[in-house]
Amino acid sequence: MERPPKASVHELHDIVAEIISELARIQNLPRPYRDEEDDFPFPREIAVGNGLVVTISRKIDQLIGDVARSMRSSALLEGQFTADDYRKLVRRAFGPALARIELSLPLTQNARSVLADVDAKVTEEIDWLLNNGRREYALGCTLFTFTDFPPFVIGPVRFEPREIWLDRKASDGRSARISRGGRIERFGHQIADGPISNVAKRRILRAWQGQKPKGRKPSVDSHSERDIIEAIRDCPYVCSVKMPGFGDKAGQDKALLAARLALTTISLIWERPSKALDGLNLLFDREMRGRSLLSFTSDGLILGGRMTSNMPHAPWARRDELQKHFEEFAGEFAVAGEALEWLLNPTGNDQRPQLMSTITQAMIWLHDGCREITDLKAIVSFASSMEILAGGDGKKSIVRLVHARLGADENTRIHRDGFSVREVIDQIYDQGRTRFIHGPRKKGNDVWGDKLGHDWSETRGNAERLARMCLVSSMEWSAENPQGDDPRLLLK
Repeated sequence: MERPPKASVHELHDIVAEIISELARIQNLPRPYRDEEDDFPFPREIAVGNGLVVTISRKIDQLIGDVARSMRSSALLEGQFTADDYRKLVRRAFGPALARIELSLPLTQNARSVLADVDAKVTEEIDWLLNNGRREYALGCTLFTFTDFPPFVIGPVRFEPREIWLDRKASDGRSARISRGGRIERFGHQIADGPISNVAKRRILRAWQGQKPKGRKPSVDSHSERDIIEAIRDCPYVCSVKMPGFGDKAGQDKALLAARLALTTISLIWERPSKALDGLNLLFDREMRGRSLLSFTSDGLILGGRMTSNMPHAPWARRDELQKHFEEFAGEFAVAGEALEWLLNPTGNDQRPQLMSTITQAMIWLHDGCREITDLKAIVSFASSMEILAGGDGKKSIVRLVHARLGADENTRIHRDGFSVREVIDQIYDQGRTRFIHGPRKKGNDVWGDKLGHDWSETRGNAERLARMCLVSSMEWSAENPQGDDPRLLLK
């Protein structure tokens, strides 16, 4: 792997020398060491191996953060490690490196030694993670009215009934284990049928059937069983996301985003994706629960209202109808899968990164608009989804996008009240999006912002429908033109 560019060795050497000087200072202080100006509630420590730790100060932690920021300068690392992921990686490397030096030796010599050790350890961990750190995240989710829809995939995201998922994870093979001391032991051969043991599988199935399993002695397997039951709960389906090597936080964030966009892709089957997404949910995001709202009338009456936070599944559809929709949207699903593959590995071998970036961003904005509570903010999201597809050149480009992708020119009537394409886009873009983003300002005799408290639900609905049609048509074009990578062609 090509080494990323770094800050100058001289700059890093000076920072490391300051870390060692601070370490020598605090080691000469009475024990236990405690920095009175540090608001961190516990002693700051770094593991050095074999259960031992080195005590550090807030200043050392801050300087290690400086080293991490200087070393994290590759676009690859920016995409696969958050700043906190990388800082933790560098911090872990400093523990053994600081423990190996003799503080009586010259500072310059120690600084060179620590910097070399940290650099080698960080490079080793990154190389291992990028080459061997693949993960599959699993999330309980709700999909359709029936609980046995066949498994399907959208790129790196797989949906399947939870019983099928459980069978698969009990037979995937396992070549690593966690020892009693918490250390990970890896082998060059398979040591178990799958990550989920047969004992845990039987107990999980009983729990899903409403039975209460007997207690188990604490063990790695019992903890895994508990985690699985907690992550899936009553969800009839499991959403799995296969990930390349990522830092912990970066991997979690990307997996969740990919899962949410996959659900958004499914919602495109319905005319109002937001209504579908009300029942297409990750348990991680939205657990269905009852909500109560209380109000008092001016003449002293108490009025209570009850509602659910979201629906238990997408709008009802017959199984054969749903299967037919899946066949009709096969091209769109394939493009969404390609976009999600690009999202998880933007430096990979995707042949059309520009178009996939455009499709992905449009999907993100559409998802956010569908999930948004406030109508005006949803309008901003739907307008942004269309503007991304149109090349980011304002409402005129959206008019061109609608003409190119939907075959309707600016004077075509597309609303029951007789509004034309241009008039509808004016409502969405100028009166909705621009008004909300830029706040009150005058345009002729109109004071922008004076309608903030008005009902924007109808404009929101128009924006959602138009954004969905533009995205679906753009995905359809992408499926029909597998070599196309110029987003500008969406306007042709």
